[in-house]
Amino acid sequence: MRRALRNRADFAPLYERHAAAIYGYCYNHTRDPELANDLAAQIFLRAIERLGQYQPRAHASFRSWLFAIARNIVIDHWRRFRPTWPIEPWQIAAIADEPGPEEITLHRARMADLLDALDQLPERQRTIVEFRLAGMTTPEIASALGLTESAVKSAQTRAYRHLRELLGVQNESDYGRLPAAD
Repeated sequence: MRRALRNRADFAPLYERHAAAIYGYCYNHTRDPELANDLAAQIFLRAIERLGQYQPRAHASFRSWLFAIARNIVIDHWRRFRPTWPIEPWQIAAIADEPGPEEITLHRARMADLLDALDQLPERQRTIVEFRLAGMTTPEIASALGLTESAVKSAQTRAYRHLRELLGVQNESDYGRLPAAD
């Protein structure tokens, strides 16, 4: 990180470390591989442009700073553009490894249910769940959203409880385990 501050060419290892998670976050918000790539590129471009403004803080990481940029760029994108076509659940499965037909059918049904449930969460809870699914830790999420860790944990717990209610999940194996707080 410190080398990248002095020489932007040294940003490549940071990109390699975080590109997949940033792309995944963008894809989860767009369901469009090309758009997700474009947004991820914008995120890393903005990060490089503002690298001199990055100030390491306690319990904050470069990753949380990067996800805060990602969140802002995705929000800005949706403010400028509203799709007029529905997103089909099969499109989400398109990036998965070649599962069998039964797995595809089950995955499509679960994803459609989960996406509907996520859309019903309050924005903060949805963002926390999405960041958690992108692999961020509680301190990183807190830093990216400007919240305390206890506020993140509390909102995450409420979000998971609400998701379970919306999905009618009695047994976590029905949908898989939700990511745990760290």
